[in-house]
Amino acid sequence: MPECIGIIGVGNMGSFYLQRLLQAGYPVQVYDPSTDRQAWAREQGAEVASSSAEVVQRCEVVLLAVPGNREVRATMEESLGVLQQGQILVNTSTTHPQVDAYYAEQCTRAGATWVDAPVTWRPQGLIVMVGGEAEAYQRVLPILQTFAYRVVHVGEVGSGQKLKAVNQLILADQLAVWCEAVEFARGIGLAPELIRDVLELPVPDAVLGEKFAGGGQLALHYKDLGYILELAHEHESAIPLTGLVHEIFKATKRFGDSNWIQPGIITFWRRLNG
Repeated sequence: MPECIGIIGVGNMGSFYLQRLLQAGYPVQVYDPSTDRQAWAREQGAEVASSSAEVVQRCEVVLLAVPGNREVRATMEESLGVLQQGQILVNTSTTHPQVDAYYAEQCTRAGATWVDAPVTWRPQGLIVMVGGEAEAYQRVLPILQTFAYRVVHVGEVGSGQKLKAVNQLILADQLAVWCEAVEFARGIGLAPELIRDVLELPVPDAVLGEKFAGGGQLALHYKDLGYILELAHEHESAIPLTGLVHEIFKATKRFGDSNWIQPGIITFWRRLNG
């Protein structure tokens, strides 16, 4: 029988993992503080635990799928006392690499193993960037492959988070360029759709529209940009464009809606242009 897989957090990503793992025949135990999400997970066929620590106590491999540093710390401080010899904890959340380094050390002391494995969407599906020991990577590879089209070992613990930071920097900065171009075109009397239809440039459809509600990715990406700026400060790496984009995300989150998707930042230019 396949080993038990635990999932802590069944939001956008954790719910996707859950469905794919169940389809692959894995027994799955989950914990989420939301009673609605608990009920949904139970309906899918998962066993619902009463706490994060209970999931860690019962499962050989545990996937963390929570928003960020604060939630990972809360989960782990609750669970450190029940870590097991030979267990693997897989942090698919986007966190600061220092958080992963700290809990990797705590896991090692208990005989367990920590890997960071943040994810990013592509049209083909999920890419997972794994940081950790090669042996641990090989053990979790078939599990990660149930919900990702590409899983790559990129280095030691924290390397996955660093590559995710690069990914988030590129996506945020690219999006800001598209927003500025669309509003510039509109401001000089052109239909922004011409960028796509004539220039054949891949401007995102959402930037051309008016609907940004749902998902909360804007707030999550803003959080990620904060980690990126911290990393840049620690390594004395100059990222002036990203610093500005961070402020745009901040202003949009404050004056727009934190539940928006990322293209909602175009409203920043719309406010500037009246």
